[in-house]
Amino acid sequence: MKLSYKLSVASLLGLGAVTSLFLFNSFTKNYFAQRNGISLEFKAIEVADRKLDYQILNNSFFLYTNQDDVNQKIKEVQYATKTLYYNPHLLEGHPETRHLLQKYTVLLDQKIQTIYEFQTFNTVIKNTSTALLVLQQHLIEEKNIRNHDEQKLLEEINRISGSILLAKNGMDANLMASLHLSTKKLSHKHFHDPKNEELLQRALQHFAVIQQFFPLYINAFNQIHNPKIAITLANSQKMFLDESNNELEFINYFSYILVILFILTLAIIIHFLFRTEREIRLDTLTHLKNRKAYEERISRKKNLALILININKFKHYNDFYGIKSGDRLLIETAHNIRHMKFSGVNPTYYRLGADDFGILFELSSNQNLESFAQEVLSTFSQMPITIDDEIRTPSISIAASDSMPLLETADMALKSKKQSNLVIYHNGLNLRKIILDNMTKVHELKSALGNNRILPYFQPIVNLSTLSVTKHEVLARIVMEDGSVRSIFPYLHIAKESNLYHALSRTIITKSFEVIAQNSGDFSINLSIDDIVDEETTTIICQMLRQYGTIGQRIIFEILESEAIEDYEKLTQFITLMRQYGCRIAIDDFGSGYSNFAHILNLSVDILKIDGSLIRYLDTNEKAITIVETILSFATRAAIETVAEFVHNEAVADIVKRIGVHSAQGFYFYEPAPKPIAP
Repeated sequence: MKLSYKLSVASLLGLGAVTSLFLFNSFTKNYFAQRNGISLEFKAIEVADRKLDYQILNNSFFLYTNQDDVNQKIKEVQYATKTLYYNPHLLEGHPETRHLLQKYTVLLDQKIQTIYEFQTFNTVIKNTSTALLVLQQHLIEEKNIRNHDEQKLLEEINRISGSILLAKNGMDANLMASLHLSTKKLSHKHFHDPKNEELLQRALQHFAVIQQFFPLYINAFNQIHNPKIAITLANSQKMFLDESNNELEFINYFSYILVILFILTLAIIIHFLFRTEREIRLDTLTHLKNRKAYEERISRKKNLALILININKFKHYNDFYGIKSGDRLLIETAHNIRHMKFSGVNPTYYRLGADDFGILFELSSNQNLESFAQEVLSTFSQMPITIDDEIRTPSISIAASDSMPLLETADMALKSKKQSNLVIYHNGLNLRKIILDNMTKVHELKSALGNNRILPYFQPIVNLSTLSVTKHEVLARIVMEDGSVRSIFPYLHIAKESNLYHALSRTIITKSFEVIAQNSGDFSINLSIDDIVDEETTTIICQMLRQYGTIGQRIIFEILESEAIEDYEKLTQFITLMRQYGCRIAIDDFGSGYSNFAHILNLSVDILKIDGSLIRYLDTNEKAITIVETILSFATRAAIETVAEFVHNEAVADIVKRIGVHSAQGFYFYEPAPKPIAP
């Protein structure tokens, strides 16, 4: 449908909409405006109350929080409630609604009083928990532990402390109550060293304080989240709707027809306008021109150049901050790009992909494309982006091209970047060679899958206390046509892009189970999030576990921690299913990407495999040691086993053993082999 025809239809429909609108009397217009306004005020109360609950929950989990935030949220709820209660329309003819709102106000006042009590209990418990951790650390650092009994006493203190922290963070009143007998027994034990004894007594005092206030803390928290207040508000809104419906009885059938006609007319007009002016040539999120507008200009002009701007790791940002925050980042980035001082001739600005933006401009033969690209990179870095009062200016990469087709060549240059954040397309980039190499790898992978040349290899995992092999990690290998064996790692990206990944993964899983069934000991198998959410893959895993009887008790599934977890519920369901077969769960590459301690606790993992990017530098980088020790401290308190990856020399092996890592693997101990080592 041509644009002129659409505009004609939209104009006629608009005239019809205006005519229909005048058929409504002033009462109808005012009534619906007031009714919609009150509905929004109900929503404002609901949102403000939800934000208050979130702030309370936030204060209960994080150590250093600003109580003023809670007070501000309380004021927002009170203001929204008062605004609705004294709404002129409600005062005129909604007595039952105002009566229920009065009940809601009473419940709200009770909730606010409970919040103030909760803040007191929360402060006591958090301060005591912090002091308890400090005392625990002092006890651990003391060297005057004389005998086995005192060592056991220290371990009992650590166990109780850890359990108290878990009970606090999990709000587990039963767990906290179960520790009463342990702390009572602990009070009858003593250290010989006076300093240690003093620390013990102080720890007992803190135990007593937490156990005293924890029931009050839990009770206050539960009262704050009493669903009765939300139900009362919902009943108020329902009563308002019921009373409002009674007021509408006098509106006749013809009025309803006019309303429907008006709404349909507006919907069609909006559809035409948005489809014509926005969806076709304008990106609806950022309001930059879109791909279609880009293609139209590129077809009409010559001597053009394109600067392609990509937000680095935007998917990780989305996963970390959420999609809404990601959208705001895109909007602010587009705003900065549109308003930056760019010296190119006749520039136009586009959103060309999910996180790709483009500047298309005219370039003469005597101008330097790289200088324009450098100008954009430098200017953008000086334009901060603030989201939720926090500066989150993204890191960007830039590729520029004046070779046709512009977008394709710029995109290839962008994907070829190594260290630099700026790449100018030229024939020397050998991008065609990269594409050919990818096609070669696809052929090699298909051939290996079709000819049974994908094999599992096994790398031993060594217990650092006994230096004996206790486990093996399954690693995929591809056997080439000439008989050479390669790591599968360079082929993983190719497998995902060419839809061969699941076939590859299922092959390794099936062959691994066959070997594991013929050998003793424990074996860990790597699974990606793609494997876990794929129903056919999980079905094969369950079939293998049933086929080989009790083999599940010797299987550890390693989940890559740095991968984005988009379907968290699916992941937890998979873990629960695997535990039914006796399998354990490990988090692989922990310490890389966006490591999340909360995920570890929520998933109740058994093993943390500390990423090789940290382990390999332990002998040369003190910061790496600090990070690993932090991970170990968390794992110890959570009773999680640790494994160090990429132990490549004696110095690193000595360090991981000294700082308390349970097990290790790497070329210093063993390289992957076709067969496991017999225990």
